[in-house]
Amino acid sequence: MKKSAVLFVALFAAFSLGAQNDSLTFVNGNWSSEQAGEGLVLRKCHFTDGLFNSAQNISVLEVTDRRFDLVEAPSETLWKTSEFAEEYGAVAAVNCGFFRMRKPFGSVMYYRQDREERYPNLDEHKIHGRSTRQTGSVVITDGRVFIVKNGSPMDSERYIDGEDVVTSGPLMMVGGEMEDVSVEGFNTARHPRTAIGKKPDGTILLVVIDGRSKGNAEGMSIFELQKVMGWLGCESALNLDGGGSSALVVGGVVVNCPSDNRKFDNAGERSVHNAIIVR
Repeated sequence: MKKSAVLFVALFAAFSLGAQNDSLTFVNGNWSSEQAGEGLVLRKCHFTDGLFNSAQNISVLEVTDRRFDLVEAPSETLWKTSEFAEEYGAVAAVNCGFFRMRKPFGSVMYYRQDREERYPNLDEHKIHGRSTRQTGSVVITDGRVFIVKNGSPMDSERYIDGEDVVTSGPLMMVGGEMEDVSVEGFNTARHPRTAIGKKPDGTILLVVIDGRSKGNAEGMSIFELQKVMGWLGCESALNLDGGGSSALVVGGVVVNCPSDNRKFDNAGERSVHNAIIVR
């Protein structure tokens, strides 16, 4: 028993030290900062090693005093995130919800635009009740963004008061508290990730983690991303569609390294169903 207790204490201490070292590595990274427009600050950092014992490439757009909208591509096609930005004259855009990549294109989660319900949550994306990708929603009304926790009934989103609503997940933080995240492959594996967060002062963070590029950007698990959103000062945070869809566009330029071309450059955008744009 004594040996087991000592081993547990040693493992806990090692875990705590690792977490502390990761937070210091994150804060002390060689972050670039660029004023990307009124109320827009773009921060980027490339960790070649040391953050979660891996190479990471992180892009964060801080947005204050701007208008947000949720928009979708025409039903016959999909658009790149940069094409959404160009079409709607947006100063910034980020990929948003999970979608079907083959015809008929469309959201596979609850989706409402301009108060019109367009897509329900599909049963194929839940196991027992809600899946991990259906635990939260982005709500946009009067150009303002809210991140909410979804209720148990699969149709509870229709009762959310908001102009634009899209379900996603997992929900990582709400009301300043970390949410429990299920231990399953989607959450434990490292992938490119896109997330949206909100700070106590109302600042919205659009965050993209690059991945699938060994030695350059290895992607994050949801548990790692959850820590990052906390270190960025968020009180609420929600994971959005990721993988090859992850893309952040600022001033008409793709500022991260989307992975759909399997290269560490900005030319690998995937066409997606919908995006959050910043006017």
